Amino acid sequence: MDQRRARGRRNRDALISAAIELFTTNGYEQTTVEQIAELAAVSPRTFFHHFAAKEDILFHGYAERLAEATRRFRAVDKGSLGDALAQTSEAVAAAITENPDIFLARARMYRDLPGLRATMLRINDDWIDQMTAEVARRLDADAAVDVRPRLAATVINGANRAAIDLWVADGGLGDLVAMMADAVRLVRPTIDRIEREARNIRSRRVG
Repeated sequence: MDQRRARGRRNRDALISAAIELFTTNGYEQTTVEQIAELAAVSPRTFFHHFAAKEDILFHGYAERLAEATRRFRAVDKGSLGDALAQTSEAVAAAITENPDIFLARARMYRDLPGLRATMLRINDDWIDQMTAEVARRLDADAAVDVRPRLAATVINGANRAAIDLWVADGGLGDLVAMMADAVRLVRPTIDRIEREARNIRSRRVG
C-alpha cells in the first residue's frame, strides 16, 4: 500500500511538472491531456486518476491550502483577529513558495484565458466566504447582517493579492513571505478597528 501511494505521488508530481512545461512552452489551450501524459511517461488513464481535467492541475491542492489557512486561524485562541488573519496569510505565502512554478504559470495564463480567470475568481470568493464565516464566529457576529466579518476577510484577501501580484510581476524572485507580511501590516489598523467595533457592539448587546 505504501509503495502504491508513493508511486501515485510520483505520477502526480510528474504530471504536474509535465503540464507546467507544456503550458509554458506550447500554451495552455494548445496542450492536450495526451501530451501531458506522454511527457510524464504515464497513460492518459493515469492522468484522469489524479485530475478530472488539465485545468485541475493549475489549482491542485487548493482545498488543502484553504483547510490549512482555516486551521491556523482557529489555532490563534488568545490573540487578536489581526493575529489570526495574519496566520492565514502566512499559510498562503508558505504554500506558494513551496510550489512557485505552478503559481507563476497559472498567474501568467489566467489573465488571458477567461475560463481560467473565472475559476480563479471563484476560488478567491470561496476563500473570502470561508474566512468570513471564521471571522463571524470569532466576533460573535451575524455575517448576514453585519458587514464587519466580510469586510475583514476581504481586506486581508486584498493584502494577500497585492503582495502576490507584485511577486508575480517580479518573476517570483522576491521574498513573498516578507512582502505579504508587509501588506498585512499596512491593513492591520483596519482589522483592529473592525474587531474593536464588534466588541463594543457585543458589549452593548450583553449589557
